[in-house]
Amino acid sequence: MLGRIYSWHVYLAIGACLLTVGCAPLPKRIAATHLSCEAYPKLVDDDLATTSFLKVKGFVEKDNPAYRHSLRYGDWVEGKHKTEALIQLDTLTNVAYIQVHPVSNIYRLSVDTSTAEMTNEKSHHFEPVTSHKIARSENGKVLRIDIDRPVRTLRVAIHVNRDLAGATREPLTGKTKVSFEDVVIREIRVYQSQNFTK
Repeated sequence: MLGRIYSWHVYLAIGACLLTVGCAPLPKRIAATHLSCEAYPKLVDDDLATTSFLKVKGFVEKDNPAYRHSLRYGDWVEGKHKTEALIQLDTLTNVAYIQVHPVSNIYRLSVDTSTAEMTNEKSHHFEPVTSHKIARSENGKVLRIDIDRPVRTLRVAIHVNRDLAGATREPLTGKTKVSFEDVVIREIRVYQSQNFTK
């Protein structure tokens, strides 16, 4: 009899655990009014009909092929070969994940987070999100990046391709200047974990 009662208690405990886990609140999308992106405000405007063109402040300079045997022959990247977007939340929030809705093909995307507020477009310390060291998207596939930590500022970085069609040649030096392609994104949506307590 005692064994049967004990078995029922075990079954009830397991059932209660399953019910609790099964009924855990789902992540909630943070409203656009609680997000800001100074450089690209349309990234967080909650409108998939708008797009942002993320530009790269850099270019590749290629030497004249006639001097390829020179010790200085090669490619040099001036500036950066990636573009970044800084998204700030209005308060420290436990972020479950983000969704990136791209138009462009993305071959390498990474995310860093900070618990500090941005000042002059800089944050005190960023930590990389290691759940997706390199995220990829083709043909507009939505990317989901798990964050699972308290966040005040998100930094989304995308490495970009060279715009070979837009290459220009300098007549005096014979060098070729190759810019980078812009990255087009419709929206970045941020989802808050519901079981976060400060």
